[in-house]
Amino acid sequence: MAARRRTDDFEDDGRVIADMSAVERPSLLGHLPERRGPREPRAPRRPKVELTTKERLWMMLGALRAGLTVGCVYVAFLGVIVFGLLAFWMFLQ
Repeated sequence: MAARRRTDDFEDDGRVIADMSAVERPSLLGHLPERRGPREPRAPRRPKVELTTKERLWMMLGALRAGLTVGCVYVAFLGVIVFGLLAFWMFLQ
């Protein structure tokens, strides 16, 4: 497939349509340094939350409980669907 070439005569007149200089790059890892211009003020920092071992354990158990609850709902819904399909199939025979 041949590459398409531009046929319009686009010319940049230098006007700013939307100033994107204040938009920061999102961090996927959460610990990369911020990209900011030399005249931009620093963003306010969130306070660091220190958790005890017991609090961290309860948070992990809560997340595990939530995940298992969602998984059980999916398994129950799939079981109802399979039971319904089997009952429908037995009814047809």
